Amino acid sequence: MTPFALGLGAIGALFTALFLRQPVWVALAAVGILGNTILNNLAVAQLISGTAIFDTASSYNLSVIPLFILMGEIASGSRMSAELFGAARVLLSGVRGGLAIASIAASGAFGAICGSSVATAASMTRIAMPEMSRAGYGRGYAASSIAAGGSLGILIPPSIILVIYGGVAELSVARLFAASMLPGLVLLVLYMAIAFWRARRSGDAPDPVRTTLSDKLRALREPWQFILLFVVTIGGIYAGIFSPNEAASVGAFGAILLGFLKRTLTVPALLQALQTAVLVSCALFMIIVGATIFSNFIVQTRLPDTLLALSQQAELSAFTIMALIVAIYIVMGCFLEGIGMILITVPVFLPIVTGFGFDPVWFGVLVVVLVELGLITPPVGMNLFIIRAQVPDLSMQALYAGIAPFLIAPLVLIALLFAAPSLALWLPSVLY
Repeated sequence: MTPFALGLGAIGALFTALFLRQPVWVALAAVGILGNTILNNLAVAQLISGTAIFDTASSYNLSVIPLFILMGEIASGSRMSAELFGAARVLLSGVRGGLAIASIAASGAFGAICGSSVATAASMTRIAMPEMSRAGYGRGYAASSIAAGGSLGILIPPSIILVIYGGVAELSVARLFAASMLPGLVLLVLYMAIAFWRARRSGDAPDPVRTTLSDKLRALREPWQFILLFVVTIGGIYAGIFSPNEAASVGAFGAILLGFLKRTLTVPALLQALQTAVLVSCALFMIIVGATIFSNFIVQTRLPDTLLALSQQAELSAFTIMALIVAIYIVMGCFLEGIGMILITVPVFLPIVTGFGFDPVWFGVLVVVLVELGLITPPVGMNLFIIRAQVPDLSMQALYAGIAPFLIAPLVLIALLFAAPSLALWLPSVLY
């Protein structure tokens, strides 16, 4: 068997294991170890596996992941997300569908200090869903607004997925954060526009409740600690004051300090946040270890280089190749979680993409938008199941029907990224 055929067989075996509901890290590691054993020998496979574990556990660049997770957990536990939603609700009063739009705006803002879509969706469901239910919003409309807004957590920096992509692609995380800022804001506006349109066209949103100008001015003061954290962490990265790792450390410490100063964070809540951050980080690091083993094997088979050569020999255009890659990501997003998609596909697709002249930073933003689409795409959108778990009396049919219009927004953004790559590349070119 040739190395190319072995690589294709390994990818088939990997997807078979995933369809059989094996944990992502187990599937990646098992296929990688078996492939390295067949391609080389058992001793080489053992050496690669041991090196992958050591390199992942000792990587300074990856230390940003548990720190950003901790910052997000502290922010959620100290009611920052609740204050963001409260401020957005008052500011958008008087607008039909204002609570749904407020939940999207608050999710985008909370994602700027959280970095996780799942955590953003879970936090906003606890806060916004009861408010919208009491106000008379349709449950499918309310839940789908939260699901869509929650997906912004992986695009608006800091983004854990962009950190992982940067590690796989060997790119600057700071440049990736800069590249994702404008697309993240565009997607936020698109989601809010769809929520507003749905409120006007359907009976899912009640008549708006108006507030005074003084109420709105007071609401602006509520999320001051969020603004401070965002300016210090993300602003510090863009200004060149902090590296992403340093910004994550400062942000996590600042969130703890602000929580205690405002008396919204208790010692038990801090310990719970630390425990959650450790457990989530360990799960992510196991996936990264498995992906490192698998990627090493794929590189040795020269599968990406061979696929690139075959594509060029077939005289396929660059945009035809990209259209195929986008289609593959959309299909994979229907049944595979985001980090697994990144770690499985980027080692294969990135050499092909760069071989056709596309910028790897631009491709990173595109991949995250595609992952974001997968988070809200039936039947296995992760954000949909997170919301369904917290609102058990909500039917999946209502949730699927409610989320359908919001799928238009990431598709529009994907088209914009192809039509105007500078949407992602302009800010990095200015800052770095």
